[in-house]
Amino acid sequence: MRSRLAWLALLIAASVAIGRAGARAPALPATGDASATGDAAAPAGAAGNGHGAPVAAGGADADPGALAAGVATAPTADPAATAEERNREAVERANAGDLDRTIDLLRDARRLAPDTDLYRTNLQAALIDAAFADLRGERFRGAIARFTEALALADRGEIHRGLGYAYYRTNEPESARAELERAVAAGAADAQTYLTLGRIHLDRHDQARALAMLRAAAGAGADSPGLAATIARLERDAAAEADYRALGSSHFILKIEGRGGDAAARTVLNALEDAYRRVGARFAYYPLERIEVVLYPDETFRALTGSPHWSGGIYDGRIKMPIGGLARGSERLARTVRHEYAHAAIVTLSKGKAPVWINEGLAQVAEETDDAGRSNRLRMAVAADGILPLADLASGFTRFDRDQASLAYAQAYFAAKYLLDRKGAYNVRRLLEAMATASTDDDAFRLALGMSYADFERRLRAALAAGAR
Repeated sequence: MRSRLAWLALLIAASVAIGRAGARAPALPATGDASATGDAAAPAGAAGNGHGAPVAAGGADADPGALAAGVATAPTADPAATAEERNREAVERANAGDLDRTIDLLRDARRLAPDTDLYRTNLQAALIDAAFADLRGERFRGAIARFTEALALADRGEIHRGLGYAYYRTNEPESARAELERAVAAGAADAQTYLTLGRIHLDRHDQARALAMLRAAAGAGADSPGLAATIARLERDAAAEADYRALGSSHFILKIEGRGGDAAARTVLNALEDAYRRVGARFAYYPLERIEVVLYPDETFRALTGSPHWSGGIYDGRIKMPIGGLARGSERLARTVRHEYAHAAIVTLSKGKAPVWINEGLAQVAEETDDAGRSNRLRMAVAADGILPLADLASGFTRFDRDQASLAYAQAYFAAKYLLDRKGAYNVRRLLEAMATASTDDDAFRLALGMSYADFERRLRAALAAGAR
C-alpha cells in the first residue's frame, strides 16, 4: 500500500527524515465529493520527486536500497544515534505502508531527541497521513486522536480541516464548526470545508451563513446532489424576506412582513411555545437554540414552497406558515404548529435520516387529535390483508394515489404511536439520534431499542391485526 502523501528519505549527517511534498489528502466519500487538500511542507533541506519515491539529497534518481545500505550505524547507547536509527527505520516502515509502526518509531525518536525539529516535523507528517487514512476508513475517533496529537506538535490548517470532518461525522457539530472555521481562517479550506459548514449552519437554522458557505462551496467546485437547488431556495427566501422583521420568544424567532401584524405574530409565538413544551415532553427534547419561523402572505407561501392550498405549513429547515391559516381558528393553528414543530425536532435529532413513516407518524401524533377516519382506513386494510410494508413507507408518499396515501398516513400514525407507547419518549429520542449516524435503520433500531427493524415490524403488524378485531 502506498499513501497518497509522498514520503521522502533524506541523507543528512547520517540521519534519514520523512516528510511530504505536494501531497493531497484523500477525499471523504461519506461526506461529499470534494477532496481535502493537505500540503504540509517537507522538512528543511528535504529533496524529493513528489511521487512517493525515496530520494537522496544528492540525486533525484538515487536508488532507495542503496540509500538505506549507505547509512551504517554501529550499535551504541548514544540517544541521538539511536534516534537517528529510529527515524531511518520509520522511513522503511512508511514506504511499506505501516503507518502505525512509523508513528511509534518517530515517537521514540522524539523521546530520545526532543530538541530535534526534524523528528517533530516527521512525526506530525506521519500522524496527519494516518489521520486522513482513518477518515477514509471511517475510523473517526481514531482520526480525532491522531489529528489532536499532530496539532500539539505545530498548528497547521489541514489539521483543523481534518478535525472538522471527523467531528462532523461523530455528530459533534459545534466542535466541527469551530475547527472548520479555523481551517478557513488559515487559508486551508476546500469545497468540502465550505459544504460541511453550510450543512452545519442549516442545522443551526442560520440561513444567511449557510447560504454564504454553500455559495463558497459551489465556487470551489463542489457538485453535491441538491446543492444548486438548496442555494436557489435560500436565495429565493432571502429575496422574499428582504423587508421582513423579527420578533422573538424564549425558543423561537418569528419573521413577519411589514410593520403590522404584531397581534398575529404573538398568537403564533404563544402557540409555538406551547408546542415546545408538549412536543418536547413526547420526545424528551428541549433544544436551547431558537428555531426560526416565517409567516408569509398566502400567495408568497404558495409560490415559495409549492404547497397545495390546504397546507397549513411546512418545515424545510425553518417552519413556514401562511398568515391566512390564522383565520382557521386557534385549535387548527395549535395543531398545525405542533405538527410542524415536531418535524423540526425529528429532522434535527435524526439529521434528516428518519424514514418518512416515523417523521410523518410522530408529527401526526404530536397534533394530539383523534381521527376516526384513520382507524377505519386501517381496519379496512387489515381485513383485506392490504397493510403496506414499512419499506414502502420509508420514502415520500407522493407516489401513492389518494387511497394509498390515506393508508400510508394512517399506518405511519399508528406505527409511531405504537413505538411511543411501547418504548417511551426517551427511547424514541435515542432512536432518532441513532438514525443520525447509523448506516441503516436496522442498525439504529438495534442500537437504540435492542431489536431489529424486522422484529419491530412483526410486532407492529401483530398489534395492528389484534386492534382491528
